[in-house]
Amino acid sequence: MPARPEVDLLVLGSGVAGLSAAIRAARGGCTVTVLTKAALASSATQYAQGGVAAALEEDVDSPALHLSDTISAGAGLCDVDAARVLVTEGPTRVRELMGLGAEFDRAANRDLAYTREGGHSVARIVHAGGDATGAEIERALVSALRATSAAVLERWFALDLLVVDGHAVGVRATDPDGVEHEVRARHTVLATGGAGQCFAVTTNPALSTGDGIAMARRAGVAVADVEFMQFHPTALDHPAMPRPLLSEALRGEGAVLRDETGYAFMADEHPRADLAPRDVVARAITRRLNERDLPHLWLDATAIPDFQTRFPTVSRVTTSVGLDPSRDWLPVAPAAHYLSGGVCTDLDGASTVPGLWACGEVACSGVHGANRLASNSLLDGLVFGTRCVDAILAGKDGPSETGVLRGVDPGPAHPPVTAAPAPDGTERAALQKVMTRDAGVLRDAASLGRARAALAAMRPADREVANLLAVSRALVDAALAREESRGTHTRLDFPDADARFLGRFVFEHGDTPTFVRLPEPAIHG
Repeated sequence: MPARPEVDLLVLGSGVAGLSAAIRAARGGCTVTVLTKAALASSATQYAQGGVAAALEEDVDSPALHLSDTISAGAGLCDVDAARVLVTEGPTRVRELMGLGAEFDRAANRDLAYTREGGHSVARIVHAGGDATGAEIERALVSALRATSAAVLERWFALDLLVVDGHAVGVRATDPDGVEHEVRARHTVLATGGAGQCFAVTTNPALSTGDGIAMARRAGVAVADVEFMQFHPTALDHPAMPRPLLSEALRGEGAVLRDETGYAFMADEHPRADLAPRDVVARAITRRLNERDLPHLWLDATAIPDFQTRFPTVSRVTTSVGLDPSRDWLPVAPAAHYLSGGVCTDLDGASTVPGLWACGEVACSGVHGANRLASNSLLDGLVFGTRCVDAILAGKDGPSETGVLRGVDPGPAHPPVTAAPAPDGTERAALQKVMTRDAGVLRDAASLGRARAALAAMRPADREVANLLAVSRALVDAALAREESRGTHTRLDFPDADARFLGRFVFEHGDTPTFVRLPEPAIHG
């Protein structure tokens, strides 16, 4: 098997987290390789519409207020230290991003234009191109990376971590021709994104197959909070996949959810009505869809002035299916969107295995708890992608007992053992059908038991499906263990939150999750 020369830093993934890390490292004098399974600019980041949340205006906002909103949305499971890092360092990282060339929308007086989304107390979200924030951030970061000495391996697929004497030293990967290589590095950063493709209806691109989490599981790296899959409440009900996303910023600008009779129902569900946190809105919609056997409800955005100018991406999508948001209500239903859990990390992004780091959606840093606050995801990638590299440059090699890693047993890593794909085995669609039917927005012991049995019988046909299966099995096992409803995890048979479950279900060294209680009292909003 060919082996490439060792580099200081290997980054897996080319979204906001991975590119932030790679640029920081290259500018800090490290030799860097970015390995991505598609083109460099193809990541889930480019699909992000709403924007980046940060307390940039001190006269009307503060990190303390942003922290309060983040913890409130997280339903008691945020790591407060990690969330404080996010909101305190966030404004600096956003300003650095603008220094790299990212151009955010501005008001008539040239000040930054802000919007508000569900769960936020004030308008603190900056956006670009109306509703094309992710695409602009990806453009700026790719351009900045190209200006460094970092090497880029496009259309390479990471198969498994390389672990030697308990230390991560890179990955096994296939090149575009299918030839396997060892890609060696002193430090490896997982920035591979989420696992929305576990579900049939998702806003995630086809490449979001949980690869980093699955690789970590196979090597015995601690993983937690994978039961908390966030479902975006307002995906356009349309056959296109990934499902077109109707940004939460629409409701921030005055759009209203209505049922089949035209009734605006969210005021009955939450004090913030249509600006309630996403988990509240997704449950409210799903409950009505199930009770009334409906395919979708409606988002009424007709009151938004200059819709096409403010939301050009949404406007193009709706126009392509024959809808005019200035006149027509838009059919919406929840879709799998963001995984709040992943590879356990300390406050610097170090995993339980020395030499292995994680940032962005693949990581469980504790900032999101049981439910991510809207527009905190891009900020998460910016902040923790940078912190990983700053820690490496400062000489850090392994984890510290901070953040999510408090109380988590690092244990021994081991070389992963990967089952070969089965000929004529399980296809992606079969797995997605099971997960959507039995482990979606609303769950119970019976449905999760059916999902567990079905997943146990599956034999993946290719490596991406194998990764989806590994994440799906962990999600279902954790969801069965969490006998309560909290954040994005709703158990119909346990409808209330239970203080006994103020902690994380962590997969450490086997297939059964271990419950790790929060090391300090949870803070509720």
